[in-house]
This record gives sequence, structure tokens and C-alpha cells, in this order.
Amino acid sequence: MESDKKSGAAVQAQSAPEDAQTKDEQQKQAAPDAPKETNAQKADKPAEQPHALAKQKRTFLYTFVVLLYAIVVKLLFFMRIEGRENIPKDRNCVLMGNHQCLLDPVTLALCVPDREIHFMGKKELFENKLLGWAFRKVHGFPVDRGNMDMAAIRTAMGVLKEGNTLGIFPEGTRSKSGHMLPLLGGASLLALKSGCDVVPVYIDGKYKPFHRIVVRVGQPVEMADLRAGRMNRETCDVLTRRIEASFAQLSNGKSLPAPQDAA
Repeated sequence: MESDKKSGAAVQAQSAPEDAQTKDEQQKQAAPDAPKETNAQKADKPAEQPHALAKQKRTFLYTFVVLLYAIVVKLLFFMRIEGRENIPKDRNCVLMGNHQCLLDPVTLALCVPDREIHFMGKKELFENKLLGWAFRKVHGFPVDRGNMDMAAIRTAMGVLKEGNTLGIFPEGTRSKSGHMLPLLGGASLLALKSGCDVVPVYIDGKYKPFHRIVVRVGQPVEMADLRAGRMNRETCDVLTRRIEASFAQLSNGKSLPAPQDAA
């Protein structure tokens, strides 16, 4: 009889932890999942703080391409860069340029010879294995231009958090009219959330041999007041208009849409 009581007590002692574990699992299952953040909620978060410029590591392919390009544009396009002093020296930033040619990213790179720029590029460029490999070697990453690509924005934010400089073309595609296309809202959202200075760069002139190209680097766009408030569509629209105004000033009005033909 005593042995039966002892064995029964032992069974109860062993089953007690199992019962407790089962109850914990049931409570976890019964508890509602924490709601996931929507894109709008993520966008409404406060801006990051500016980041110190990362220690620069030179990569062979990037350095080779930029050096070779610098020689070519000096001889063929008589390129002149104005306003380099407007780019922060001790911290990273976002360089925003107008887009008219595939050579524009390398032109932006010439504006900051003290660092290597990371670039957003349309995802179609990365579909070719060889080109995709080359673009990634020179710090490129893909973006879906047709949608609010939150994955690309997160990648861009990671680049900036590491203290690197980001180059983007807020029109989303090349303009063939000589005037800038409407700027996409994702560029303004990224600019607000990054906490970094946004420096506009206007490339004035066509890439034709023996035709001068002037690259004008503007002062950082003022947006401290926008970052102090809520980040929403209205805030992004205000910043977009400020960036457009900066481009208009740098281009002497050339960036503005062409006037409609008289009826």
C-alpha cells in the first residue's frame, strides 16, 4: 500500500510541470497577436538623427570607374562642378540629382571624391546577372519604381545608419524633354525619415562630345520644421515642393515643366 502511494505521488509530481507547460501554451494561443505596423504607421515614426560619416573603404571597381570617368568627362564634356562646399564634410547625406542619362550616377560620384556613394537603381537593371553583379559591386541596390517600395526604403535607411552617403534620382526615371519630371513621394519620405541633410544636385547640359556640362550642388534643403511634426502625405508634399524649388533655383528655371502650347 505504501509503495502504491509513493508511486502515485511521483506520477503527480511529474505531471505537474507538464500541466503548467500546457496551460502556458494555451494562454499564448489564446492571447491575440500584436498588431503589425502598417506602412503608414512606419512612415509616421520620428526621424532618425544625423549620422557621422563612416570610415571610407575604397573598392577597386568603384574607384576605377570613377577615375576613368573623371578623365573622360574632363576631355569630352569640359565638366565643371560648382558648390562642392555645400556637401557636409563630417556627416553623411542624401544627394538628390536630376536624371537624364545613364551616366548621371557617376556624375554624382564626382561631386564627393572623399567617399563612395550608394545608389538606388530601377530593379530592371538588376535582372541581368552580369549587370546586376556590377551594380552591386559599385554599391547599387534595386527599387521598384512603380510602388512604394518599403524594402528599398529600409535598405536605404540601413545605408544611412551605417554613415554612408546615398544618391537617388527622385524623378524615378530619365527625362528626355530637358525638363524634370514630377518628383516621386517616396524620395521625400526617405528624406524626412533619414534625419540626414538632403543636398540637391542639378546636372546642366547634355552628354554630347565637346559640349560643356555644369554640375551645380545646392545647399541642403531646409526641413527641420517638417521633421518636428507628424510625417504624413501633406508633410511629404511640402518637402517635395521645396526640393522642386531648389532644383529650379539651381537650374535657373530649366528644371520646371515646359509651358503648355497655346491653344
